[in-house]
Amino acid sequence: MKYLSNTVLLTTAMLLSAPSWAYDLSIEIFEDEELTLLKTAETSDDAEVLKAASDLLIYQSMYQENTDRGYQYLKQVAETGDQEAMVALADAYYDNDEYDLSLAWYHKAEAGQDPYVLYSLGVMYFDGEGTEADMEKGTQYYLQAAKGGSSDAMYQLAFSYDNGDGIKQSYEKSAYWFGQAAALGDVSAAYNLGVAYLNGEGVDKSCPKAMELFTTAINEENHALSNAKMGDIFYSNRYKKACGLSKSDYNRSFNYFTEAAGQGDAYSQYMMALSYLKGHGVEKDKISALAWFYVADEYGDEDAGREIIKLKLLMSGEDIAKAEQLKEQLLEEIW
Repeated sequence: MKYLSNTVLLTTAMLLSAPSWAYDLSIEIFEDEELTLLKTAETSDDAEVLKAASDLLIYQSMYQENTDRGYQYLKQVAETGDQEAMVALADAYYDNDEYDLSLAWYHKAEAGQDPYVLYSLGVMYFDGEGTEADMEKGTQYYLQAAKGGSSDAMYQLAFSYDNGDGIKQSYEKSAYWFGQAAALGDVSAAYNLGVAYLNGEGVDKSCPKAMELFTTAINEENHALSNAKMGDIFYSNRYKKACGLSKSDYNRSFNYFTEAAGQGDAYSQYMMALSYLKGHGVEKDKISALAWFYVADEYGDEDAGREIIKLKLLMSGEDIAKAEQLKEQLLEEIW
Protein backbone atom coordinates (compact mmCIF):
# COMPACT_ATOMS: atom_id res chain seq x y z
CA MET A 1 0.00 0.00 0.00
CA LYS A 2 1.19 3.55 -0.61
CA TYR A 3 1.43 5.83 2.39
CA LEU A 4 -0.64 8.96 2.68
CA SER A 5 1.12 10.20 5.78
CA ASN A 6 3.61 9.14 8.40
CA THR A 7 1.47 10.77 11.06
CA VAL A 8 -0.32 8.40 13.40
CA LEU A 9 -4.08 8.60 12.89
CA LEU A 10 -6.72 8.60 15.56
CA THR A 11 -9.84 6.50 15.34
CA THR A 12 -12.79 7.81 13.38
CA ALA A 13 -14.68 8.62 16.54
CA MET A 14 -11.78 10.65 17.90
CA LEU A 15 -11.33 12.42 14.58
CA LEU A 16 -14.94 13.51 14.43
CA SER A 17 -15.20 14.42 18.09
CA ALA A 18 -12.02 16.50 18.31
CA PRO A 19 -13.00 19.87 19.88
CA SER A 20 -12.86 22.79 17.50
CA TRP A 21 -10.77 24.83 19.90
CA ALA A 22 -7.95 22.28 19.62
CA TYR A 23 -7.32 23.31 16.01
CA ASP A 24 -4.83 26.18 16.16
CA LEU A 25 -2.76 27.42 13.23
CA SER A 26 -0.90 29.94 15.40
CA ILE A 27 1.29 27.15 16.74
CA GLU A 28 2.37 26.11 13.24
CA ILE A 29 4.98 27.53 10.88
CA PHE A 30 3.25 28.04 7.53
CA GLU A 31 3.91 30.48 4.72
CA ASP A 32 1.40 33.26 4.09
CA GLU A 33 -0.08 31.52 1.02
CA GLU A 34 -0.47 28.31 2.99
CA LEU A 35 -2.21 30.09 5.85
CA THR A 36 -4.56 31.73 3.38
CA LEU A 37 -5.46 28.32 1.95
CA LEU A 38 -6.04 26.84 5.40
CA LYS A 39 -8.20 29.77 6.50
CA THR A 40 -10.23 29.44 3.31
CA ALA A 41 -10.75 25.73 3.95
CA GLU A 42 -12.32 26.42 7.34
CA THR A 43 -15.50 27.71 5.67
CA SER A 44 -15.22 26.10 2.24
CA ASP A 45 -17.07 23.19 0.64
CA ASP A 46 -14.82 23.17 -2.42
CA ALA A 47 -13.35 19.69 -2.79
CA GLU A 48 -10.05 20.84 -4.28
CA VAL A 49 -9.54 23.43 -1.55
CA LEU A 50 -10.29 20.87 1.16
CA LYS A 51 -8.02 18.25 -0.38
CA ALA A 52 -5.20 20.76 -0.71
CA ALA A 53 -5.68 21.87 2.89
CA SER A 54 -5.87 18.25 4.02
CA ASP A 55 -2.63 17.44 2.26
CA LEU A 56 -0.92 20.43 3.86
CA LEU A 57 -2.14 19.64 7.36
CA ILE A 58 -1.43 15.93 7.16
CA TYR A 59 2.07 16.29 5.78
CA GLN A 60 3.33 19.47 7.42
CA SER A 61 1.50 20.00 10.69
CA MET A 62 3.62 19.64 13.77
CA TYR A 63 0.67 19.13 16.12
CA GLN A 64 -1.77 16.22 16.19
CA GLU A 65 -4.86 18.42 16.57
CA ASN A 66 -4.12 20.13 13.27
CA THR A 67 -3.31 16.83 11.59
CA ASP A 68 -6.68 15.56 12.78
CA ARG A 69 -8.37 18.49 11.06
CA GLY A 70 -6.64 17.47 7.85
CA TYR A 71 -8.19 14.02 8.12
CA GLN A 72 -11.59 15.57 8.83
CA TYR A 73 -11.35 17.52 5.60
CA LEU A 74 -10.34 14.40 3.70
CA LYS A 75 -13.27 12.40 5.09
CA GLN A 76 -15.66 15.24 4.30
CA VAL A 77 -14.63 15.17 0.64
CA ALA A 78 -14.53 11.38 0.48
CA GLU A 79 -18.15 11.21 1.66
CA THR A 80 -19.19 13.19 -1.44
CA GLY A 81 -17.93 10.34 -3.64
CA ASP A 82 -14.67 11.98 -4.68
CA GLN A 83 -12.52 9.08 -5.95
CA GLU A 84 -9.16 10.57 -5.05
CA ALA A 85 -10.26 11.37 -1.52
CA MET A 86 -11.82 7.94 -0.99
CA VAL A 87 -8.62 6.18 -2.02
CA ALA A 88 -6.47 8.50 0.09
CA LEU A 89 -8.68 7.88 3.11
CA ALA A 90 -8.63 4.11 2.57
CA ASP A 91 -4.84 4.24 2.33
CA ALA A 92 -4.67 6.26 5.53
CA TYR A 93 -6.81 3.81 7.46
CA TYR A 94 -4.77 0.91 6.09
CA ASP A 95 -1.53 2.58 7.15
CA ASN A 96 -2.97 2.93 10.64
CA ASP A 97 -3.96 -0.78 10.73
CA GLU A 98 -7.67 0.12 10.81
CA TYR A 99 -8.37 -2.54 8.23
CA ASP A 100 -12.15 -2.71 8.55
CA LEU A 101 -12.48 1.00 7.77
CA SER A 102 -9.86 0.77 5.04
CA LEU A 103 -11.69 -2.12 3.38
CA ALA A 104 -14.98 -0.24 3.51
CA TRP A 105 -13.51 2.80 1.76
CA TYR A 106 -11.74 0.73 -0.89
CA HIS A 107 -15.09 -0.89 -1.61
CA LYS A 108 -16.71 2.54 -1.89
CA ALA A 109 -14.00 3.48 -4.40
CA GLU A 110 -14.30 0.17 -6.25
CA ALA A 111 -16.91 1.45 -8.70
CA GLY A 112 -14.21 3.54 -10.36
CA GLN A 113 -12.36 0.34 -11.36
CA ASP A 114 -9.02 1.92 -10.51
CA PRO A 115 -6.42 -0.89 -10.80
CA TYR A 116 -4.74 0.32 -7.60
CA VAL A 117 -8.01 0.03 -5.67
CA LEU A 118 -8.70 -3.43 -7.11
CA TYR A 119 -5.17 -4.52 -6.23
CA SER A 120 -5.58 -3.16 -2.69
CA LEU A 121 -8.80 -5.12 -2.26
CA GLY A 122 -6.98 -8.19 -3.55
CA VAL A 123 -4.30 -7.77 -0.90
CA MET A 124 -6.83 -7.39 1.89
CA TYR A 125 -8.93 -10.39 0.92
CA PHE A 126 -5.89 -12.55 0.15
CA ASP A 127 -4.25 -11.75 3.50
CA GLY A 128 -7.44 -11.51 5.58
CA GLU A 129 -7.12 -7.87 6.58
CA GLY A 130 -10.42 -6.40 7.76
CA THR A 131 -12.18 -9.55 6.62
CA GLU A 132 -11.88 -13.31 6.62
CA ALA A 133 -9.06 -14.49 4.37
CA ASP A 134 -10.43 -15.44 0.97
CA MET A 135 -7.64 -16.27 -1.49
CA GLU A 136 -10.09 -16.98 -4.30
CA LYS A 137 -11.71 -13.56 -3.97
CA GLY A 138 -8.34 -11.90 -3.49
CA THR A 139 -6.94 -13.54 -6.61
CA GLN A 140 -9.96 -12.45 -8.64
CA TYR A 141 -9.28 -8.87 -7.60
CA TYR A 142 -5.63 -9.37 -8.60
CA LEU A 143 -6.82 -10.61 -11.98
CA GLN A 144 -9.05 -7.56 -12.52
CA ALA A 145 -6.28 -5.20 -11.44
CA ALA A 146 -3.70 -6.99 -13.60
CA LYS A 147 -5.93 -6.69 -16.64
CA GLY A 148 -6.21 -2.99 -15.79
CA GLY A 149 -2.43 -2.60 -15.94
CA SER A 150 -1.27 -2.89 -12.32
CA SER A 151 2.22 -4.40 -12.28
CA ASP A 152 1.90 -5.19 -8.56
CA ALA A 153 -1.26 -7.17 -9.27
CA MET A 154 0.41 -8.96 -12.18
CA TYR A 155 3.24 -9.99 -9.86
CA GLN A 156 0.93 -11.28 -7.14
CA LEU A 157 -1.31 -13.01 -9.67
CA ALA A 158 1.72 -14.83 -11.06
CA PHE A 159 2.40 -16.26 -7.60
CA SER A 160 -1.25 -17.27 -7.22
CA TYR A 161 -1.02 -19.25 -10.46
CA ASP A 162 2.37 -20.66 -9.47
CA ASN A 163 1.12 -21.91 -6.08
CA GLY A 164 -2.49 -22.59 -7.03
CA ASP A 165 -3.70 -20.13 -4.37
CA GLY A 166 -7.34 -19.29 -5.01
CA ILE A 167 -7.08 -20.31 -8.62
CA LYS A 168 -6.17 -23.38 -10.69
CA GLN A 169 -2.40 -23.85 -10.73
CA SER A 170 -0.76 -23.02 -14.05
CA TYR A 171 2.97 -22.50 -14.52
CA GLU A 172 2.26 -21.19 -18.01
CA LYS A 173 -0.03 -18.42 -16.73
CA SER A 174 2.36 -17.74 -13.87
CA ALA A 175 5.21 -17.18 -16.34
CA TYR A 176 2.92 -15.06 -18.54
CA TRP A 177 2.05 -12.66 -15.73
CA PHE A 178 5.64 -12.49 -14.47
CA GLY A 179 6.50 -11.52 -18.04
CA GLN A 180 3.83 -8.83 -18.14
CA ALA A 181 5.04 -7.34 -14.87
CA ALA A 182 8.68 -7.55 -15.99
CA ALA A 183 7.80 -5.68 -19.18
CA LEU A 184 6.53 -2.84 -16.97
CA GLY A 185 9.87 -2.68 -15.15
CA ASP A 186 9.29 -4.96 -12.16
CA VAL A 187 12.76 -6.43 -11.56
CA SER A 188 11.51 -9.03 -9.08
CA ALA A 189 9.15 -10.28 -11.77
CA ALA A 190 12.07 -10.42 -14.20
CA TYR A 191 13.99 -12.52 -11.67
CA ASN A 192 11.09 -14.93 -11.17
CA LEU A 193 10.59 -15.24 -14.91
CA GLY A 194 14.32 -15.97 -15.17
CA VAL A 195 13.94 -18.79 -12.65
CA ALA A 196 11.06 -20.16 -14.73
CA TYR A 197 13.29 -20.21 -17.83
CA LEU A 198 16.16 -21.73 -15.87
CA ASN A 199 13.95 -24.59 -14.65
CA GLY A 200 11.65 -24.86 -17.65
CA GLU A 201 8.49 -24.12 -15.65
CA GLY A 202 5.70 -22.78 -17.86
CA VAL A 203 8.17 -21.85 -20.59
CA ASP A 204 10.72 -23.67 -22.71
CA LYS A 205 13.87 -24.19 -20.68
CA SER A 206 16.51 -21.64 -21.66
CA CYS A 207 19.49 -20.70 -19.53
CA PRO A 208 20.55 -17.89 -21.92
CA LYS A 209 17.11 -16.31 -21.59
CA ALA A 210 17.26 -16.74 -17.82
CA MET A 211 20.67 -15.08 -17.67
CA GLU A 212 19.39 -12.24 -19.82
CA LEU A 213 16.55 -11.60 -17.38
CA PHE A 214 18.81 -11.82 -14.32
CA THR A 215 21.23 -9.40 -15.96
CA THR A 216 18.39 -6.98 -16.71
CA ALA A 217 17.33 -7.03 -13.05
CA ILE A 218 20.92 -6.46 -11.96
CA ASN A 219 21.45 -3.59 -14.39
CA GLU A 220 18.17 -1.95 -13.39
CA GLU A 221 18.38 -2.25 -9.60
CA ASN A 222 21.38 -4.44 -8.72
CA HIS A 223 18.79 -7.03 -7.72
CA ALA A 224 20.18 -9.20 -4.90
CA LEU A 225 18.50 -12.50 -5.81
CA SER A 226 19.51 -12.09 -9.44
CA ASN A 227 23.11 -11.56 -8.36
CA ALA A 228 22.86 -14.69 -6.22
CA LYS A 229 21.42 -16.74 -9.07
CA MET A 230 24.09 -15.57 -11.52
CA GLY A 231 26.72 -16.47 -8.93
CA ASP A 232 25.16 -19.91 -8.65
CA ILE A 233 25.15 -20.38 -12.43
CA PHE A 234 28.88 -19.70 -12.70
CA TYR A 235 29.71 -21.70 -9.56
CA SER A 236 27.57 -24.83 -9.68
CA ASN A 237 28.16 -27.88 -11.85
CA ARG A 238 24.44 -28.42 -12.35
CA TYR A 239 24.14 -25.43 -14.68
CA LYS A 240 27.18 -26.03 -16.88
CA LYS A 241 25.55 -28.00 -19.69
CA ALA A 242 22.29 -26.03 -19.80
CA CYS A 243 24.15 -22.71 -19.76
CA GLY A 244 26.83 -23.70 -22.25
CA LEU A 245 29.69 -23.49 -19.77
CA SER A 246 32.66 -25.83 -20.11
CA LYS A 247 33.74 -25.25 -16.51
CA SER A 248 32.89 -23.21 -13.45
CA ASP A 249 33.97 -19.57 -13.48
CA TYR A 250 34.76 -18.89 -9.84
CA ASN A 251 36.00 -15.36 -10.43
CA ARG A 252 32.66 -14.32 -11.87
CA SER A 253 30.67 -16.23 -9.28
CA PHE A 254 32.65 -14.58 -6.49
CA ASN A 255 31.87 -11.12 -7.87
CA TYR A 256 28.15 -11.87 -8.07
CA PHE A 257 28.07 -13.40 -4.60
CA THR A 258 29.91 -10.37 -3.23
CA GLU A 259 27.18 -8.04 -4.51
CA ALA A 260 24.33 -10.14 -3.16
CA ALA A 261 26.05 -10.83 0.16
CA GLY A 262 26.50 -7.11 0.70
CA GLN A 263 22.76 -6.68 0.21
CA GLY A 264 21.95 -9.18 2.94
CA ASP A 265 21.36 -12.37 0.93
CA ALA A 266 22.13 -15.21 3.36
CA TYR A 267 22.79 -17.82 0.66
CA SER A 268 25.36 -15.57 -1.01
CA GLN A 269 26.99 -14.89 2.35
CA TYR A 270 27.31 -18.63 2.83
CA MET A 271 28.79 -18.97 -0.66
CA MET A 272 31.28 -16.19 0.11
CA ALA A 273 32.44 -18.21 3.10
CA LEU A 274 32.68 -21.36 0.99
CA SER A 275 34.63 -19.51 -1.70
CA TYR A 276 37.15 -18.27 0.87
CA LEU A 277 37.38 -21.72 2.42
CA LYS A 278 38.06 -23.47 -0.88
CA GLY A 279 39.90 -20.67 -2.66
CA HIS A 280 37.26 -20.36 -5.39
CA GLY A 281 37.71 -17.00 -7.10
CA VAL A 282 39.76 -15.70 -4.20
CA GLU A 283 42.76 -16.77 -2.13
CA LYS A 284 42.05 -19.30 0.61
CA ASP A 285 41.44 -17.53 3.89
CA LYS A 286 39.97 -19.33 6.89
CA ILE A 287 39.53 -16.12 8.85
CA SER A 288 37.41 -14.55 6.11
CA ALA A 289 35.59 -17.85 5.60
CA LEU A 290 34.65 -18.08 9.29
CA ALA A 291 33.64 -14.40 9.35
CA TRP A 292 31.26 -14.91 6.41
CA PHE A 293 29.85 -18.10 7.95
CA TYR A 294 29.14 -16.03 11.06
CA VAL A 295 27.40 -13.38 8.94
CA ALA A 296 25.37 -15.98 7.04
CA ASP A 297 24.30 -17.51 10.33
CA GLU A 298 23.21 -14.09 11.61
CA TYR A 299 21.09 -13.67 8.47
CA GLY A 300 19.45 -17.06 8.90
CA ASP A 301 21.31 -19.50 6.67
CA GLU A 302 20.48 -22.98 7.94
CA ASP A 303 23.85 -24.58 7.11
CA ALA A 304 26.20 -21.88 8.38
CA GLY A 305 26.05 -22.89 12.05
CA ARG A 306 27.28 -26.40 11.31
CA GLU A 307 30.15 -25.04 9.20
CA ILE A 308 31.15 -22.66 11.98
CA ILE A 309 31.57 -25.55 14.43
CA LYS A 310 33.62 -27.58 11.96
CA LEU A 311 35.87 -24.70 10.91
CA LYS A 312 36.62 -23.49 14.42
CA LEU A 313 38.11 -26.90 15.25
CA LEU A 314 40.78 -26.19 12.61
CA MET A 315 41.66 -22.69 13.79
CA SER A 316 43.61 -21.12 16.61
CA GLY A 317 41.95 -18.95 19.23
CA GLU A 318 43.75 -15.93 17.82
CA ASP A 319 42.41 -16.51 14.32
CA ILE A 320 38.91 -17.14 15.63
CA ALA A 321 39.06 -13.79 17.45
CA LYS A 322 40.14 -12.10 14.21
CA ALA A 323 37.23 -13.72 12.38
CA GLU A 324 34.80 -12.48 15.01
CA GLN A 325 36.20 -8.97 14.65
CA LEU A 326 35.89 -9.16 10.87
CA LYS A 327 32.31 -10.41 11.24
CA GLU A 328 31.39 -7.25 13.17
CA GLN A 329 32.97 -5.11 10.46
CA LEU A 330 31.09 -6.95 7.71
CA LEU A 331 27.77 -6.64 9.56
CA GLU A 332 28.27 -2.89 9.79
CA GLU A 333 28.98 -2.65 6.05
CA ILE A 334 26.04 -4.73 4.83
CA TRP A 335 23.04 -2.71 3.74
